[in-house]
Amino acid sequence: MKKHVITIVAALLLSLSTYAQSGLNLGVSIGFPYENYEGYDYSFAFNIDANYLFEVNSAFNLGFATGYGQAFGEDFFFGPINFETPDYQYVPLAAAARFNINNRLVFGADVGYALSVSSAKDGFNRDYYTGGFYWRPMVGFNLNDKMQLNINYIGISDDYFYYSAFNLGFMVNLN
Repeated sequence: MKKHVITIVAALLLSLSTYAQSGLNLGVSIGFPYENYEGYDYSFAFNIDANYLFEVNSAFNLGFATGYGQAFGEDFFFGPINFETPDYQYVPLAAAARFNINNRLVFGADVGYALSVSSAKDGFNRDYYTGGFYWRPMVGFNLNDKMQLNINYIGISDDYFYYSAFNLGFMVNLN
């Protein structure tokens, strides 16, 4: 088993050096939660993003994406009772695709699974959030070869929980 792991790691490292012209991208975004699980309201969100894209051809890049996201729960009062929404944290593990329309405009999407970092328990089902299906369509505008502004939508859902937010982001290509 150890030999198989070493072989896979060596193959990945060689493939990364082969595709050195593609890129490692890091970014941040602020989010505005839109529609969420019933009874849970979030006021603000932020994301830290990382992806590595391999150039398939001049108009299409394919790779993987990860990061960290957090939505801040909003408290509300119903008479003398305070209802607290717990913060929601997640780590996405996703495939990433980007379509370069021209030198400036980029369309793309990340699709995968978001692992829940939160230890919040669902009040109705009495079950902990473990994560869910993750999707993130995006539109980007390249400012130059290294920097991009983008807008994107994040959706996370499983059988009984969902989270969504519209985001404004900034990405930097480190190559």
